[in-house]
Parts: sequence; C-alpha cells; structure tokens
Amino acid sequence: MLGLGVAVLINAGTNLIFGEISFVTNAAGSILQLAVSLDYSVFLIHRFEECRRETPNPKEAMVDALCKSTSSILSSGLTTVIGFLALVFMQFRIGPDLGLALAKGIALSLITVFVFMPVLVLSTQKWLQKTRHRSLLPGFRGFGKAIYHVMIPLVCVFVALIAPAYLASNANDFYYGASHIYGEDTELGQDILAIEERYGKSDTYVAMVPRGDLTTEQELSVALHKLPQVKSVLSYVDTVGAEIPMEYLDADTLSQLVSDHYSRFVITVEAEDEGEETFALVENIRNTLNTYYPDSYYLAGSGVSTYDLMDTITADTVKVNLIAIGAIFLILLVTMKSISLPIILVLAIETAVWLNLSIPYFQGSTVFYISYLIISSIQLGATVDYAILLTERYTEFRSSKTKKQAVVETVAVVTPSVITSGTVLAVVGFLMGYFSSHGILSQLGMFLGIGSLLSLAIVLFVLPGLLYLLDGFIHCTTLNLDFYQQPKEDISHENC
Repeated sequence: MLGLGVAVLINAGTNLIFGEISFVTNAAGSILQLAVSLDYSVFLIHRFEECRRETPNPKEAMVDALCKSTSSILSSGLTTVIGFLALVFMQFRIGPDLGLALAKGIALSLITVFVFMPVLVLSTQKWLQKTRHRSLLPGFRGFGKAIYHVMIPLVCVFVALIAPAYLASNANDFYYGASHIYGEDTELGQDILAIEERYGKSDTYVAMVPRGDLTTEQELSVALHKLPQVKSVLSYVDTVGAEIPMEYLDADTLSQLVSDHYSRFVITVEAEDEGEETFALVENIRNTLNTYYPDSYYLAGSGVSTYDLMDTITADTVKVNLIAIGAIFLILLVTMKSISLPIILVLAIETAVWLNLSIPYFQGSTVFYISYLIISSIQLGATVDYAILLTERYTEFRSSKTKKQAVVETVAVVTPSVITSGTVLAVVGFLMGYFSSHGILSQLGMFLGIGSLLSLAIVLFVLPGLLYLLDGFIHCTTLNLDFYQQPKEDISHENC
C-alpha cells in the first residue's frame, strides 16, 4: 500500500500538466489506479517469497524474482495502459480526460514496482520477518486438482455463452445525457422529481432560422404547432404577427425575437430530456425545420444536445473497443511470441466483459452509455493481467511437466496472487458503486466489481481448460516454447 501510495500521489500531482481534469477523473482516478495496479506489487512479492525458499540471500532472491516476474508484470502493465489509452480516441472528452490520467498512473505504478518496491521490501526485511504469520489462505493444490476435473465441462459452458453474452451486451437500453445521473436519494434528484410531479416533464428547444421571410416563418410555426408534443412556440410571427412590419417595434422588444440575420423560435415541448420518444421528436422538428430552411437552421436544447451526444459517442464504441483489443493483442503477440495465446487470452477476458455488460439487459435496467464504454476498456486492460500470469506460469511448468501436472501446479501457485488482486479490485468497485451518489460513478463501480469477479472466475475455472485442450496448437504457434513430452510408458501407467 505504501509503494502504490507513492505512485498514486505522484500521479495526482502530475495531473497539473493537463491544466484541469474532470471531477469523474478526480473522484475515480486514484481509486482505480490503486486497485488496478495492485496486481504488479502482489505478483512481485509472491514471486519474491517463492525465490526466498530457494535462495536464502534476500538481494539475490529479489534479483531472481525480478527476472522471473518482469515479463508478466510488464505485459500486464502495458495491456492496462493500452486499455486506458484507447479512451483517448473517444470524441466525448471525458474519455480522453480519464484515459490519459489513468494511463499515466499505471505507467508510474510500473516504474514504482520496478524501482521503489524492491528497495522498500529489502530495506524492511527484518521487520517483515518479525511480523510474519502463518498463511491465512489454505494450500491450493487440492483446488488445482478440482479445477482439472471440472475444467472441460466449464469450457463447454463458456463456449456456449460467448454468442448470447455478446448479443445481450449490445442490446442494452442507454442513458446518453446527464438527466438521470442523480437518483432520488440525492437532494438534486428529489428537487427534480418534485418539480416534475407538480408541473410535468417539459423541455425547451431554440431554433434559429434565416431572417426576412415572414410568410415562411408563419408556415413553419403552423407546422411546429401540429406536432403533438409541442406545447407552445414563441417567435415573432406568434407573438407579434406576420402582418405587422418589424419597423413598428422598438429595438429592445425586437432583439428578443430576431437578430441581424436570424429569427428565433422558442419551442416548449412535453418530453423528457432523452429517450426514444424524445429522440423521435428531435428528428421530427429537424425534418420540419429542414423542409422550410434546408441546411440553414440551428437547433439547440437539452434533448437536442443529448441526441447529438448519442450520435457522437455511439460511434466511439466500435472504434475504442477495436483499438483496445487490437493494441492488447499486438502487445501479447510481441511479449509472448505467440499467435494463439493472445487470441485465447483476449477472447477469455472479452467474454467476461460481455457477460458483465449483459447483466443489465437481462435485469431490464438502463445503462449510462459512458460507463458502458469506459468499463469495456478498463475491465479488459485491468483483468487480462490474471490471464497473462496464469498463462506464463502454465508454459513455465509445461516445460518440465505433463499437461495435467502443469494445470494443477499452475492453479495452485497462481490462485493466491489472482484472488488477492481480483478481490481487491472487486471490493474497490463495489464500494465506489455503493457510496457514490453520482450515477455514472456508481454504475462504473458496480460494473468494475462484478466484472473483476467474472474475469477472475473465467481465468481460474475456464482458462486452464482452454490451455489444456489447445496445448498442441499453442506449442506449434509459439516461438521458443519447449513442452515436456511424456514417455509412452508413463502415459500407459497414468491411463491405468
């Protein structure tokens, strides 16, 4: 915690280089950095403890631990950084704001783990030895054997869930604007609810059309009044009348209705800030305006802005996800020198993301689109670490053991590290989801908590089976990988 605390403080201070950051980044950035980058410290310390059992000298054990864990930690860190940097390509500016701050934070956490943590651990060795206690976690060798017996059926379930999870995750209903961010348990939410109960739900749009043709303005006003959701229209032709010349009005009165080049229409509508009906209304008003003033009008308003926001950030989805998946795939391709392993790992974690995002669909709840978009990158970048660690330990054990032995040993060794990191990330997410009154932060926290548990489950229960079943394919598609070949007599004995 002290080591990561240093990285969090440095990141928070260096955010000054951006000039300003959003309150969402300020509120969630430090928590997410701490939870996501805890993996690296845990991986290093657990590897150091393993090396200490073989090498009594602490310095030599730390050097050995760094050599053995650098690959997995660096791969994990780079994939997380890439996951956050993918948010930079969003047109909705909160994405780049959060993405840059978190990517910088993870990079600082990596530097801290490689530079500061080894020194901190070695300098406090005496204190660490004096305060040691027996492990509170049981041995996981039995758990590894249990996973071996159930992993094949679980792989079949996993494969069957991929398509439904993907389809359901893309079929959610969304909130695109800020109208539902504050719930009924907040003062603002209660005030809004009280006003709506007394006066109903309404919104105001403002249209600007070229000035000069009062006859066309009169026809436009009639057309707007015919729309069922339009309660009133305030304009020159509605207030003064098309028959009265503008020269009859004083400048102050006239300036409220027209400018040098435009006439203003204030349209009061009976509609919510967003939703299918609201978006249909915006399209109708735009079509009406375009009929009389083709491509020469302006339309503004809360519902209109939300519609434009939907148009903008919906286009971000495919772009951000493809960039994140593609970049992470390339990093794993280079670091693991394998074609098959990046595909397996990305598919495993991406399925966990789809399962996470499909839950609101089956619950019938509505999702904030910005949290939906952000969690897609965060969960993939943050939890692919577990898959990388398990895969690297499997290939390490596989060089001297059979497939079955490698699976059992890998699960036994990796489970403490993965459970520690996964549960911390889940707890942080659930706490943020429970305590935050801001709708996006709260939903983002719940997504993070549930998503980390789903990723954890797939890594521990499904990924070993995938590695076991695709063992030969992995061997053929990975450079410098030498798997242990079991003698025929040993195979016969094992089958017996």
